[in-house]
Amino acid sequence: MEKFEQRMFANKQAMYYGVFMGLFLVLKFAVDVSVKGTWGAFLSGVCLVLIPIVAYRFTIIFKRKSGCAEEIGFGVCLRFCIYLFFFASMFLAVAQYVYCQHINPNYLNEQVEMVINTLSQLPDSSATVEQFKKAIGEVGVPSAATVAIQTIWIYIVVGLILGLPIAAIAKNKSSGVQE
Repeated sequence: MEKFEQRMFANKQAMYYGVFMGLFLVLKFAVDVSVKGTWGAFLSGVCLVLIPIVAYRFTIIFKRKSGCAEEIGFGVCLRFCIYLFFFASMFLAVAQYVYCQHINPNYLNEQVEMVINTLSQLPDSSATVEQFKKAIGEVGVPSAATVAIQTIWIYIVVGLILGLPIAAIAKNKSSGVQE
């Protein structure tokens, strides 16, 4: 398989597996907004830990499906990881936008109030709280569209950061291992 074909195959597979990763991220978001307390924090933490594991698993499956697993380089695996997170983040961004704009329009305001209340409970934090309130007063609470765009950028960076070790490990992983 030529380099160009490898890159195109990586893009196609990243889109395909990005759907499943995106659904997983939407599930994590649903857990974050719906399950409260210790149980919700535990489930959210488990989902957070599973993100790199799922990305690694999809990268290994991609490498096996390529047909020339021994020839797949680090760059192609890294490209797959970054694009995987990019396409997955689009699903999450749409879900966050719909939730923040239509389902619970006060969600972002509630989050800002929660941060202020949490900061207020810390000792010697009055200056920080006032500075935060001043910044929110000047800039305002972010809109649902801003949050959606930030989500895409954040997950592209996460894809790069997680993609570096995942691509290095996946590149060296033997293709003879069963799925």
